[in-house]
Amino acid sequence: MAISMQSSKGQSSGDTNRFEGDPGTYVFTLKEIIIDEGSDFDDKTKTFPQARLVWEDQDGDTFSDSFVRIPLGFRLNDKAKWTNRLSALVGRPLTDDDAARVSIDLGPDIQSYDDLAAAVGEVTDSGRKAFLKVLALDFDGETLFGRAAQLTLGVNAKGYNTCAAAGASPMPTSGGKKKKAPAATGETEPLMTAPSAPPARRNPSGDADYGY
Repeated sequence: MAISMQSSKGQSSGDTNRFEGDPGTYVFTLKEIIIDEGSDFDDKTKTFPQARLVWEDQDGDTFSDSFVRIPLGFRLNDKAKWTNRLSALVGRPLTDDDAARVSIDLGPDIQSYDDLAAAVGEVTDSGRKAFLKVLALDFDGETLFGRAAQLTLGVNAKGYNTCAAAGASPMPTSGGKKKKAPAATGETEPLMTAPSAPPARRNPSGDADYGY
């Protein structure tokens, strides 16, 4: 049974890419989501389920959008990185009224947030922490996998592309877009200005091998 997202009311507020490009805004489609156990930056004893969203561009290169924390109790918190990604895929900012319209299927053994936290906290026979692949992510019964969004990417000190918490935005409503989207106009300013040069490819290797 799929789990529905919850209203945010009453709620307090290691990957390898095959895509690497210059800072700018790019178009990707959501390919898959993998959830494992994350921890607080300052206190590693505080753990929580976190998602790695795998996006694919029109050339088939993938970008791993990591450290996306699953909000406590699957609440649709508008300040969460997770909610920003869902909103970009749906095509508009999600509100509390939309919470029940979003559902996530993590398999028959995961029926609550506590179930998920316990599952990703387990250690496999190989000594590695467990992970789960999201089986379905729907809005109004329609899948969000395969939908396109714009991701504004930066480059960290190690030379890897990253996407900020508010770095995903919906696709424009008109016209077909190629891989690099034009800079946004109007009231919302882009996080970074897309350069005119094509993106540089620096890391052609595949994703690391994972196993539950």
